[in-house]
Amino acid sequence: MVWITACQTEGRREATTTSTQVVMLGNSIVAHPPSEELGWKGDWGMAASARDSDFVHRLERRMHQVDPGIELQYGSIAGFERAYWNYDLRELAEFRNADILIVKIAENVDPDSLAERQFSQHYAKLIDYLTQGGRTAVIISGGFWPSPVNDTIHRYAVQNGFDFVKLHDLYTSDSTNTAKGLFAHEGVANHPSDRGMKHIADRIWKKLELLIQQH
Repeated sequence: MVWITACQTEGRREATTTSTQVVMLGNSIVAHPPSEELGWKGDWGMAASARDSDFVHRLERRMHQVDPGIELQYGSIAGFERAYWNYDLRELAEFRNADILIVKIAENVDPDSLAERQFSQHYAKLIDYLTQGGRTAVIISGGFWPSPVNDTIHRYAVQNGFDFVKLHDLYTSDSTNTAKGLFAHEGVANHPSDRGMKHIADRIWKKLELLIQQH
């Protein structure tokens, strides 16, 4: 868990008495610890050159330009992606009932077992659990890599009236959005480069900025 709370900054809108709480949940693109096996030395969004270059911290800066009192909590729920059918959602209790929830998963979900494992039902249970208080605005993001999982998540977002952010075309349309050639490990290299991270942040921000202003 990571909490980030900004101090007041001259020339910006002061934080309100009750700070807006934003939660971002994802996988290694959100945060990954160092791994010698993978040749990854960072502890931030995988393949970004520095902490400030991953999409979470790019969004953090933008949020604090609008309201320096916003509280951001983020983390990886890759464990849910890999075993959603028997995942104990109580492990995510600390992330519940934020003002704004952003969920960006898909990449680690096996596309061949979506129906068998009832992914759509478990995904719905995940969002329901995290927003049980009924006051949370939700942004749903597809994955960075092309996958049928993205279509399932998109359908869920549309059916429930949630904002949806498409990302996989960033991967397919321009290889410079990936870190190919920057890391020897293929899995790491397929993650977003700094350029890709910026594009992800840009797309999410179009939805997030409006929700922050409405809060």
